[in-house]
Amino acid sequence: MASHGSCCSFLPFSVTGPRFAVVSSISVGQSHPSYRFGLSFGPEKRIGNARKLHSRLRVSCLRDTKASVVTGISWDKLILNSDTPVLVEFYASWCGPCNMVHRVIDEIATDYSGKLKCFVLDADCDPQIAENYEIKAVPVVLLFKDGVKCESVMGTMPKEFYMAAIDRVLAS
Repeated sequence: MASHGSCCSFLPFSVTGPRFAVVSSISVGQSHPSYRFGLSFGPEKRIGNARKLHSRLRVSCLRDTKASVVTGISWDKLILNSDTPVLVEFYASWCGPCNMVHRVIDEIATDYSGKLKCFVLDADCDPQIAENYEIKAVPVVLLFKDGVKCESVMGTMPKEFYMAAIDRVLAS
């Protein structure tokens, strides 16, 4: 895998046996920021009566972030029941603009430490949460206070847009 440029790839592969899915994450320490790599398998396809499955292997990576990961399982506890205002970035691993927003959210997590909690949610992995908040495209940043959605910023925006929305939520 090249060390520069895009770090998300699709590789063709074949496996035999029953359907399965594997997701793994490995941290790779380097002199520059570390990256998380994940593997996931696309849908299976049967060829005739053969049990051979043809699919694609998806290799993706995200730069380690200061924002924590939230899932459908932890949503109520971390977002809706939080005593502190919360920012949630809805993203997808294949989304280039989402990577730009990740960097801004990292800065915001540092700038607003103690005043705001920052989270990221993979909309492809938790489509029900995305659907509940009518997320049709990513990236989208939602801000919550006392479990209620107060602000949203759609698309890739300058840091000032996010900060203005955060300041409005904190002042309310």
